[in-house]
Amino acid sequence: MNPEDLDTLAEYSSPVLRGDEAVITIRRPDLESNSYLSQLFTLTADDSRRLTHAWHDSSPLVGPNWSGYLSAEKKSAPQLHVGATLETAHQITDSHLGVSEFALDDAGSRALYIARAAEPGRYGQDEDIPAAEEAPRRITSAAYLSNGLGYTNDRPARAFLVDLAEPGTGTVGIRGAGEVPLSTLLNAPVTDVHDPQFCPSGTRMSVVSALHPDEGQPDLRSTVWLLGGEEPTPLQLPRMSVSMHIWLDEDSVLLMGNDLTRDELDFVGQMPGLYVHELRTGTTRRLTDPETVALAPIRPQIRGGAAIAVIDTDGASRLVSIDLGAEEIGIDELDFLSDDTTVINGFDIADSTLVFTGATPNSPAVLGKIELDSAAAAVIVKEHPAPANSVTPQVLRVDGEGGSITGWLATPEGQGPFPVILNIHGGPFAQYTHSWFDETQVLTSAGYAVVYSNPRGSGGRTRSWGTAVQGDMAAPAMSDVLAVLDSALETEPNLDRNRIGIQGGSYGGYLTAMTIAADHRFRAAIVERGYLDPDSFVGTSDIGRFFTEEYTSRSREAIAAQSPLAHADQVGTPTLVMHSELDFRCPLEQAQQYYAALQRAGVDTEMLIFPGENHELSRAGQPRHRRQRFEAVLDWWDRHLAAPAGRA
Repeated sequence: MNPEDLDTLAEYSSPVLRGDEAVITIRRPDLESNSYLSQLFTLTADDSRRLTHAWHDSSPLVGPNWSGYLSAEKKSAPQLHVGATLETAHQITDSHLGVSEFALDDAGSRALYIARAAEPGRYGQDEDIPAAEEAPRRITSAAYLSNGLGYTNDRPARAFLVDLAEPGTGTVGIRGAGEVPLSTLLNAPVTDVHDPQFCPSGTRMSVVSALHPDEGQPDLRSTVWLLGGEEPTPLQLPRMSVSMHIWLDEDSVLLMGNDLTRDELDFVGQMPGLYVHELRTGTTRRLTDPETVALAPIRPQIRGGAAIAVIDTDGASRLVSIDLGAEEIGIDELDFLSDDTTVINGFDIADSTLVFTGATPNSPAVLGKIELDSAAAAVIVKEHPAPANSVTPQVLRVDGEGGSITGWLATPEGQGPFPVILNIHGGPFAQYTHSWFDETQVLTSAGYAVVYSNPRGSGGRTRSWGTAVQGDMAAPAMSDVLAVLDSALETEPNLDRNRIGIQGGSYGGYLTAMTIAADHRFRAAIVERGYLDPDSFVGTSDIGRFFTEEYTSRSREAIAAQSPLAHADQVGTPTLVMHSELDFRCPLEQAQQYYAALQRAGVDTEMLIFPGENHELSRAGQPRHRRQRFEAVLDWWDRHLAAPAGRA
């Protein structure tokens, strides 16, 4: 894959079964318009066709009476469209900042949706008040920023209810009339809400929100709130953070979330689990083992007496069936429905048929099908072709100080010896997977071998593996990534031991910076969107008030020992510092301080800043910036590792 091949990629997501058809969202970058296109498509084994034609359509839901999806015109906010079918759905909201998610009460002909409600005079509501002339923001909370969004307190996410009954022969709902049905703002918690749901009968509405308002002290507890009464009512849950919920019946709810074991900030390495909460008794039971089973952030579905869900395993995201009567069931006891290399990002079930979307080692996007009452393996119905020159990485299992480490080696086609890039993922509680990965493919197509792994601190293993870097963010993970690198160099003769580079983003940028301060074998490095100064991170990052203290502690000595900025004078490796201007997760000042420190230390260094981008540049940034980022990465490695000419 070359950088200009970016717009040949696609992502399949949000599958919905509709009779014999599967409706999915296909999203793809478009370099010409410098934006992303996504529409709904219907696929069968023999045919595919596009259902919708706006610039950005997504999130389909299909019911017996009502179907809906989110739709946005080019450079406009997404609005909710609902109709008797997806094909006949029409716009029913005109939220200034757009709708983010919704639920349908099919029998009751209602929709519950979430939209941000801006304070008067802000965010373009008044054409006479540009952004630079808005009133000052008075901040009293611990959290007030969000990466990719900006300030949140002056545009909270609220819950709205709207009737779906056709308005008759008036102009409401007619395209071009500018009139939509009237929505009702519901009484809800004062903090942001998400995950709108109806109970099966439609008599209860609910959302997820923080347990208490943010009054200046970080608190990660959240719960389900019941709406529709004079005041919202929270479910009384154990100390936990809830991410999503599903009504099992009128009095029981399936929850996905994390325990906060020690206190309200104990998030490090927590394994997202499934819980059943009984409203009548107030009891909450955990279905999955908190040490070995981590639920992926994908909504489970109920089939019979089981929850079908997706869990993250080492290098994959796999479908499993979990009995609703289970109590802390371990990973070795689970009933797996999909293989150990496919990374699933969504699924739907109708009767005995399950369809899923995701990625595989050889394709960036697939649609698959599983017959649940059959012993047959999953069948891939549709596979998006990978760009030319794609390679399949070799899986590595390497013994490390903390146990076996999973890694990968991707080598270019042709004869070596190839220069080598050690790539490190972010998180740290995240993981590389077996799926096709654009970063790896761009590097291998340019003649570089790539080594990458899931060291201690990563997700997909156990909680103990995830917490292994708490209090020492660098040493355990550094030992593991270097062990995988050394193993690859020892066993693969096509790798050039004298031409090695290292790169990583976010936590990967952190570990890259710490590694080049301790190990001087690398010819060059790329530190991207890095966590580089734990001290200033506390007051500038959207997660700063709890991330640094939970990972590095509050000890001044411990923070200094784990700070890349404090170790910058030990670096001699030429380093490219890459960052995004609007990154609120690892703010730009992290890069600026580190860049200046490298200059003071006499290091050959450059800084590349992307305007208008946030922490998600490499995954969801403007397509042209993503291409330019790839070009900058290749230029840096070509200059410092002298890759052979004549890229494929």
